[in-house]
Amino acid sequence: AACTAPVPKPAMVPLGQTGDFGYSERDVGTDRIEVTYTGANIRVSSSRGKEDSRLVAEQAKTRDLAIWRAAQIADQRGMAAMKIVNEARDTDVEVTREYVQNYGWGRYGYWGRPSWFYDGPYYYQPIRRAYGQAVTTLTVQLLKQHDPNDETQLPVKETLTRLQSARSGAAY
Repeated sequence: AACTAPVPKPAMVPLGQTGDFGYSERDVGTDRIEVTYTGANIRVSSSRGKEDSRLVAEQAKTRDLAIWRAAQIADQRGMAAMKIVNEARDTDVEVTREYVQNYGWGRYGYWGRPSWFYDGPYYYQPIRRAYGQAVTTLTVQLLKQHDPNDETQLPVKETLTRLQSARSGAAY
């Protein structure tokens, strides 16, 4: 039982409810909201950093989940469309260096003593680990009517259907 993987937690939750990820929202004017989705800390390559494919995919995921939450709010308020007025995306990558025992010389050092007995640079090697987190913040104008000629508008019902089918199984 100790070796089982942790149970995945649904991603579409308020920030902090089940982890260090989720959405938050606030009203910023008449029929205008700001939705922020913060993704979980994920392991990335220490050499690729922000260009790591897992972090790029995480950026797309946080954007979709922020749009989905904005569409949920628009639907709850009886709006037909919404328009993204401002969008900000950010990624943080934290690289740490840990020293682990180098077992390349064998479990025991010179004269049969355990290798941790020696406190020299040849017995420990640095390991770099990196974790990244993506955040998307959208300022969205909620609209009572959908204008199909305006390509910047997103119809609420279609957006909900599309993102629910694409991201309903999103988990961390």
